[in-house]
Amino acid sequence: MPGKAYECVRFEQVKADKYGIVRIDQKQYSTSPRFAGQAVLAKISFDTISLLNEENEVIVRHPRLYGETKKSMDWQPYLTLMAKRPTALKYSSFYDQLPEEWKAFFGECTVEEKRNALQLLSVILKEQDFDISLQALRIASEHGHPTTESIKHVYYQLVNGRGIRETLSLPPSVPSTRNSSRGLSHYDRLMIMPGGEQR
Repeated sequence: MPGKAYECVRFEQVKADKYGIVRIDQKQYSTSPRFAGQAVLAKISFDTISLLNEENEVIVRHPRLYGETKKSMDWQPYLTLMAKRPTALKYSSFYDQLPEEWKAFFGECTVEEKRNALQLLSVILKEQDFDISLQALRIASEHGHPTTESIKHVYYQLVNGRGIRETLSLPPSVPSTRNSSRGLSHYDRLMIMPGGEQR
């Protein structure tokens, strides 16, 4: 008997479009923005599509599509690029696929917070699925709008099995602070002066 199982696959050279998407058997599969316009090698089996670089290293692996589904998208390689233009997030198909909790979080973020959160998601999704990022967001949001650092802190507690530390309670002598408005919606409420001048 052979010492190694025989792989029933075929290889096909394909070229990515300007978005890093390749087409195989009338279906679309993502690679990474850095492979836009470049040729990659597709390793095709009955249930997976692996896309390889020139050194035959796996760029991304997709389940092979059958039936009505036309596109398989692995967003992790694209998030670093999206972090450079965080204001465009709401108009991306990635945003449409986000759980409602993440949409609500991004809706209350400043531009810099969106940038940092997208970079964090890029790190999380490289090793984990979206479920653990959602769990970290929920825990970090228990006391209001969380910072990216607090989400990151909870995430590493979850993956390292250290449990979640209780939030410290402040003594009554500490004065309370007013809730600040978040997001960019307040920029839309410019005062209109007589004559149409904006202030």
